[in-house]
Order: sequence, then C-alpha cells, then structure tokens
Amino acid sequence: MIYRAILVTVLCSGWAGKTPAQPFAYITNQSEDRVAVIDAASNRVIEHIEVGHRPAGVATSHDGKHVYISNPESQEISVIATATQTVTHTIPLGEGPLAIAISPDDERLYVADWYRNSVFVIDCRTYEVIEEIHSGNAPSGVVAAADNRHIYVANRDDNNVAVIDVDTRDIRQLIDVGMAPFGITLDSEKNILYSANVQSSTISVVDLHTARTITSIDVGMFPYAIAVDVEHDRLYVTNQRSGDVSVIDRSAHTLVKTIDVGEYPEGIALHPHKPQLFVANWFDGTVSVIDTNSLEVIDTIETGEGSRAYGEFFSPPISDNRLQTTDYR
Repeated sequence: MIYRAILVTVLCSGWAGKTPAQPFAYITNQSEDRVAVIDAASNRVIEHIEVGHRPAGVATSHDGKHVYISNPESQEISVIATATQTVTHTIPLGEGPLAIAISPDDERLYVADWYRNSVFVIDCRTYEVIEEIHSGNAPSGVVAAADNRHIYVANRDDNNVAVIDVDTRDIRQLIDVGMAPFGITLDSEKNILYSANVQSSTISVVDLHTARTITSIDVGMFPYAIAVDVEHDRLYVTNQRSGDVSVIDRSAHTLVKTIDVGEYPEGIALHPHKPQLFVANWFDGTVSVIDTNSLEVIDTIETGEGSRAYGEFFSPPISDNRLQTTDYR
C-alpha cells in the first residue's frame, strides 16, 4: 500500500476564563472516543472529555490554555479549552491525522497525516489550514524546533526524518535513521534528535549540527516514544511489545535499566513539577507512574480503554504565561 503524509500548522488564540488547578495530563482513550484528564497533583482522573473517533495524538499549548487531539478515523482535530475542560472547536482534516505538535509561540499546529504523506499547518486563531506540506511516506512523528524555524517529521516507510523549513515549507534535508521511525524527540540542550525505530528496536541519535545519525542504541521490542530527562541525564523509551520502559544514559548512550509497566506502552512524559514519569499503556487502559529517582513504578492510574496519549500530554498552568520550550515526546 502506498501512503501519503501531511503536515499541519495551527495558530492558536488565547482563552479567557477561569484558571483551573493545573497541571493536568490529557490521556487519549482510543477505544472510548474520550480523553481522560488526570489531576497531576493527586494523580487521579477527574474528568472525561468526549472527542472524535479513535483519538490518538495529543499536543498541549505552552500557555496552558489549549489541548489539541488528533482523531485519525473521524479525520479531525478536537480543540479543548483547559479553563472549562470542553471541546470548543473541531477541525476537519485530511485522511488520517496522527502525530501532532505545536509551535513554540503557540501560533501554529503541525499535524502529520499518515495516509496523505504530508503535514498540515493550522492557524490557531482561525483554525484554518494554512498549508499542506509533502513530507515523505507514512509520517508518524512530528516535532517543532525551539527556534521556530524548522519542524522534523519521522517518515516510517522511508526510514528517515525530514527537516522542513517552516517559512519556505521546503524539505531541507532527509536524515537516515533506523527501520520504521515513529516517535521523535528533540534535546535542545545537546542539539540532538532521538528517533524511536519500531522495526529495528533501536534509538537513533542524530546530531543536528551535521544532520547525521551518530550512534544507535538497542532497546526493547517495538520502541514507540521517547522522553528526555535533563536533570537525571537520561532518556526513557516506551517499548510496545516488551511492555517496558528502557532507561538510557543520555551522555554515554548506554542502557541503564529496564522497567516493567503495563501492556503495550505508548505515550510517555515527565511530570512538570515532580520527579515522576507517566507512561500510557494502550492495552491495559492505565497510566504507570515511575519515580525518576528510584526508577520504580509507584502508582497505576485507571484511565480508560485504549490509553495511547501519543505526544506532549502534560498541560502547564495557565497562570504561567512565559514562553516555554520543552522536549517534545
């Protein structure tokens, strides 16, 4: 089958309303067509929000006001206002929107469309599609650079990552990685990109200065997504088929530990304020909470059927209006 990919950029407006107690974690439950909202202070689900059909990807705005959910089977993006925890807009989009990322200034949303081999760019103020950019075959991951000049797209069926100029919409480079890259993550401090390669069960470490893969790290079976922990100098990788998380020394590029979690883990993100790592387990309908000091599972949160949470699912407090650039997962 021939796949086409689409990249979408959305420009996002602010929300005036009551400031909720945040941060929250927004977990897409694909089998329920809902998003579970976890109060990150208590690590408990406080709300379920109805969205589109078979939700998968998630991106949160840096100002804490909006959450964007990709719904591949209903071909749309749900826009959630965090002040009210309700869907305020629905954006029809493409044929199979999956991976989703937001620009550092919260003005554009980028959505990779699995079937159209492209990325959509959406204006967050008008919720209109600005551009559709061809990226490569079966784009599965997308991340926006902190300088707001480039986006990176993992092309699963091409075994590469496309570097796309945000202004010209041109592909500047194609970087070879492992087999079937999926989740990609930027490490801005080191100017490194990490690619989780599903079929080779490796993590590619890409030097963005040279746009070349400098090493490959063996992990568990079917690695899916990556989180960067600057404080502990580690990477965390979800491995779908082995049901665990690989802990990697971020400087030495060596495996430190393997932590068993739920069945078929996918989304992964660090708690904004606590030394905790959240892992969404697709087949268990749970989120595993890992203490990043002890590297042990300390809690399991029941979230709903088909918990995927593919993307940056923690929303920062609305009261924090500083421009934040975080490692995208």
